[in-house]
Amino acid sequence: MKRIHYKAFSIALFPIILLLIGCTEKVDEKTDEYIQAVDAVLHNALTGPDDTLKEILELEDGKERSTALTEYEESLYKDYFASETAYKDFISRYGTVFMTESHKNNYILAVENIEYERTHSKENIYNFSIQLQYQKEGKSQEVKNITGQADLNDEQKIERMLIRVNDLWGSFPKDKRE
Repeated sequence: MKRIHYKAFSIALFPIILLLIGCTEKVDEKTDEYIQAVDAVLHNALTGPDDTLKEILELEDGKERSTALTEYEESLYKDYFASETAYKDFISRYGTVFMTESHKNNYILAVENIEYERTHSKENIYNFSIQLQYQKEGKSQEVKNITGQADLNDEQKIERMLIRVNDLWGSFPKDKRE
């Protein structure tokens, strides 16, 4: 009797697995209007740190640094998000976190390539895969793969974004002299 139950469960689960795994199509970020916001946010979050951010991070006064960082993040990201809540969720999880951490550890990050796949759902959901270059001054350049997902509204604004960094900082080689 239990065998029939497990078999029925397996038969019911199989189409769901196929839907989740096999229902995406590659998209070109240059022609898909939905991807433009995601592409800009990912490049801003994962390329740098630029000189402006370095100057902000080096400010001595904590209040001044916080204000400047808030303004900097707003200029880079806010226009791409569907709501204040979506924007603040992104900033609290990601924002300049990648750049701040790379600055602390003397790394430069650069997006080498991003591939997008649109899911076959009623929503505007895109999976992405990023080849991220990282390099410490005087060291050879390396590449780390990062994946994620973005959910956009009909106005091509981001409602939710997930970036799976897969222990990005743990993968950086540790210099024994630091």
